[in-house]
Amino acid sequence: MRRRKVSAPYKEFIQGIDALLLLDQKNQARLASSSGRVSRDNISRQQLVLLTEGIFLSAYRDFESFLEDVFILYTQSKPTLSNKKPRSFLNPRDFDHAYELIKSGREYLDWTSPTAVIERAETYLKDGEPVKLAFTSNQTVLNQMKSIRNHVAHNSKKSLEQYKKVLRQSQGTLPLTIPRPGEFLLQIVPHSSPPTHYLVHYLRILRTVSADITR
Repeated sequence: MRRRKVSAPYKEFIQGIDALLLLDQKNQARLASSSGRVSRDNISRQQLVLLTEGIFLSAYRDFESFLEDVFILYTQSKPTLSNKKPRSFLNPRDFDHAYELIKSGREYLDWTSPTAVIERAETYLKDGEPVKLAFTSNQTVLNQMKSIRNHVAHNSKKSLEQYKKVLRQSQGTLPLTIPRPGEFLLQIVPHSSPPTHYLVHYLRILRTVSADITR
């Protein structure tokens, strides 16, 4: 879909994140109710884990789409929500032309790697802004999210090794039993007040980064 203003993908992304946060709340409530009388609306812990992974994957996918749309608009020097105009090193005819110039013959553009996004911003936008600072300020947690995303999507030996790094960073040591990504996402973030599980924590980070990029 062709975009003309940054406000369109931003609004769509925030609405999507809010919907996913609400879905998580409903899922949590359905699990809690299963401790009492059983009904058709109850879900098991295993089902909650799978649903949690699905929510995380959907949020990350939506963030990639948002980022691509906004980045391409910035290469057209479209203004931010506060009317700041980025300086682009490209001079594309339109949205589609900007996309093809950035893609440069590649099969697709990778928006999962924070390092790649930062390098792309430095290449096509003066000082890399307004994308670079939002990513460098949150690079550690965005890398964690990338690793979780890859392990949910691929479940390979390579993705497992990166996922284990996330577990070490968040828990200080590697647990004896490696939890599924969905199980980890349901764990409470240490010292969070009020207690917040990692899924909600990560989705809120995506909201913050998207706001910083479009501010």
